[in-house]
Parts: sequence; C-alpha cells; structure tokens
Amino acid sequence: MKQFHLISRSIELALLLAGLTISVYCNAQPAKNRSTPSDAIAHVKRAIVYIKQFGIPKAFTEFNRSDSAFNTTSTMNPHGDLYMLVYQFDGTQPVHGKNPNIIGKNVYEMRDKDGVYLIKDMINTCKSNERKGWVHYQWPDSITGKMMAKQTYVERFADYCIGTGIYKTQ
Repeated sequence: MKQFHLISRSIELALLLAGLTISVYCNAQPAKNRSTPSDAIAHVKRAIVYIKQFGIPKAFTEFNRSDSAFNTTSTMNPHGDLYMLVYQFDGTQPVHGKNPNIIGKNVYEMRDKDGVYLIKDMINTCKSNERKGWVHYQWPDSITGKMMAKQTYVERFADYCIGTGIYKTQ
C-alpha cells in the first residue's frame, strides 16, 4: 500500500509539473495573435469594395478614422493589427489609419533602416502589370516597438495604391 501511495504521489507531482510547464509556456506566448498574409489581402479587397460602394471621399474619411473597423479590432480585423494605407502615385498619402500626422504628406522618399524605399516600392508594385503584390522591409512593430520584418500587401484602385501590412512572426 505504501508503494502505491508513492507511485500515486509521483504521478500527482508529474502532472503538477506538466501543468506548470504548460502554464508558463502559454503565458510566454504573445498576448495578441497576428494577422496572416491572407488576412491582409482580404482586408485590402474589403477596402476596395467599400470604395466602390461609397466613393473615394467617404471611404478615405472612414479609413482615416482611428476607431474605424478597418483600423481597430472588429469582425473584419479580429486581431486589430491591420490598418489602411493609401498612396497617390506621386507619393502623397491621403490615408493612414494609425498616424493622422502623416495624412496629406508626400512620403515617396521614405526609407526603412536598411535604405529600402518602401513607398516607392509599393507604388511601383501598384503600377506594375500585376497591379498588386507584396513589399518587404524592416519597420518598428506597432505592438512591441521592436524592429521587425514587415510586409505590406498593396493593390491598385484607379490611381491609388491601397494597402495594409503585417509583421512576420517567428
């Protein structure tokens, strides 16, 4: 009976340690999930549908609202990490869903820490035969503040480059 009690106690201890390990592992995971490339593509496509439905002025007003469903946690943006970007082909930015200070400014020459002209690359992608695609660069993570690899999906609509970006996670 004493041997059974020791085995039972060992099993309890093993289960407790396993539970603690799982708990520590789960708590070490990022507090927030991230959007995927397919989420970003779908988000841009929803924005283009919105533009077609409501027109450019109303859509751009909506996309510039920080509390818009396009820019915050919502059914269309369940992780809340996507936000809208729009560029005119000269580099002027009529829409930035997170930074109102950049709206209306020409950002054509903006570079990342490695010297990548990210806005030029986005506009050139929109002007390409495919009229859409991904641009890769380094940018501070809006959640952690750390410099990370980022990719932005852009698609041409009329003479605008519409996009949203995601951070590559390990």
